[in-house]
Amino acid sequence: MPLPRLMTGSRYDRYFEIMAGRSALIDPREDREVDLTEIESPIDWRDLFGNDNPIEVEIGCGNGRFLLEAAKRHPKINYIGIERARKFADRTRERLMKQIEYTEQFPNERDSRPFSNIRLVWSDAPYFISRYVADGSVKAYHVYFPDPWPKKRHHKRRLFRNEVWLRGLTQTLDPDSGHIRIATDYAAYFYEIHHRLTHTPPLVYVLPDSVETEHIPTNFEIKYRAEGRKIYRAMYQMN
Repeated sequence: MPLPRLMTGSRYDRYFEIMAGRSALIDPREDREVDLTEIESPIDWRDLFGNDNPIEVEIGCGNGRFLLEAAKRHPKINYIGIERARKFADRTRERLMKQIEYTEQFPNERDSRPFSNIRLVWSDAPYFISRYVADGSVKAYHVYFPDPWPKKRHHKRRLFRNEVWLRGLTQTLDPDSGHIRIATDYAAYFYEIHHRLTHTPPLVYVLPDSVETEHIPTNFEIKYRAEGRKIYRAMYQMN
């Protein structure tokens, strides 16, 4: 299978080979997972979810707070939660399964299959997006409190310095209305992200007064606000 958007023989070949053995697609409703190597690329979202609803992706879903609440508020949007750390992927999975069990005991009349609009991916985001996500197929990316790797010698590990991620981001977003939302408490990283995204065409910065204010806070945001930290938020849209 050829690698979309990535030349074979590149310096990323070894990285992609390693990640292929550490990746799975998880369906929390069915409590099952499938190795990504067994899934045809790119993923057919209609086949995966059984509908043509828009796709939104959270990078680094952690404990799953945003993913769970977003899926409850917007049942007509399909959500993919990507988590690299296996322990957090499992934690999100367990949390969703508990919520599914609860809602099935006390069903909502408006939705006979609650949380059927969520799938989890245990994988590295650049790998999954560049290998399994079709061009122009994502309505929105949510990246909240990405690891800032504060030590200078670790800056190269920052997500927004990964050229595979940046290339995949712009190519997989809906060219008409796709957008990316970010949030962080780390000022230096926020301004680095802002610089990189404003210099990554065709993304354009959306002015703060036009950014949706009724957002869903993650566990990190709740914690950091309680500590009095400033939260930096922004949105960038395909132009």
